[in-house]
Amino acid sequence: MLGAPEAAADVPATVYPARVRTTIFSSALLALVALVACNGDAGHAKSPSEEVVLPHPAGAETYVVPPAPEAAGAPRTLPGIDTDKLSLRERGLFWDLVSQLYAPCSEQAVSIAQCVQESRPCAACRPAATLLADKVHQGATAEEGRTVYATRFGPNVKKVDIADSPSKGPIDAPVTILVWSDFQCPHCRIALPMLEATFDKFSPKVRLVHKFYPLHSHNTAEPAARAAIAAQNQGHYWEMERLLFGHQDAQQPKDLEDYAKQLKLDIGRFRADETADATTKIITRDRADADRAGLTGTPFILINGREFDLSFFHLESDLEAWIALEVELAGKAPIAAAKPAQ
Repeated sequence: MLGAPEAAADVPATVYPARVRTTIFSSALLALVALVACNGDAGHAKSPSEEVVLPHPAGAETYVVPPAPEAAGAPRTLPGIDTDKLSLRERGLFWDLVSQLYAPCSEQAVSIAQCVQESRPCAACRPAATLLADKVHQGATAEEGRTVYATRFGPNVKKVDIADSPSKGPIDAPVTILVWSDFQCPHCRIALPMLEATFDKFSPKVRLVHKFYPLHSHNTAEPAARAAIAAQNQGHYWEMERLLFGHQDAQQPKDLEDYAKQLKLDIGRFRADETADATTKIITRDRADADRAGLTGTPFILINGREFDLSFFHLESDLEAWIALEVELAGKAPIAAAKPAQ
């Protein structure tokens, strides 16, 4: 049983399945969620009954690690994990989680705690323990801790075809960031510079890919997306993107054409590409890809196929650590200094 007050008292830990219900942090954090995405008519709302798969070894029917005598008793510290900031109650919850959740590497059929204590060959064990310590300290319950862990380290990796989407960075970069945006969404305007800065810092280990998800509730979002695609066809997507996000209150047809002129585009070709069937197909494809991947609002971000869920993670505090770990797990050398985007 989970021993901390946040534990689900009515369900024994030994019968929890390898999937957990999708949860949202309680009231104070829920209010924050509303500030990080434009949802409008996007995708589908996440149902409270949606399940997220937890890390677990092949053949396991539950996520719970078989009880071990050494895991019982008072919470203990783990080497390399800062738990000094945790209250006594938080330490109890943290210890319950790391003692009962399987390590994030499926070939290691041990708990996170044992993985860290024995320095098992799973580079994600310490980051997983650190994540749980941080989220517990931020107020996560036991169920929320499991859901965050499943979101970040679980096997639910979504595959999306990059196709001809605007991208920068090496094709073989160990980390790929996909972001779906709406050019009228204020949260996308705020998010994109942070994604760009992270791309710059970790270049050339990262590839950044942009896809389109104009919300029907935003009346200039689709014309702006069409203008961006038309600019991409002439090799000026990134410049057009900056103009569009920099002028979200000026995206009428004349404004879009003015931006094309600023970029010295072929205006005849620009106008034709804005309304071309090929442009419509790109927008339709990107929307469909995002809906299949579970988009509930913009910006919608996948990092190596895992959702950077803005319900649980924050661009300001979590993005850089997420990318750094992906680079490390890919077996690449750590990044020493920032490099400008090409």
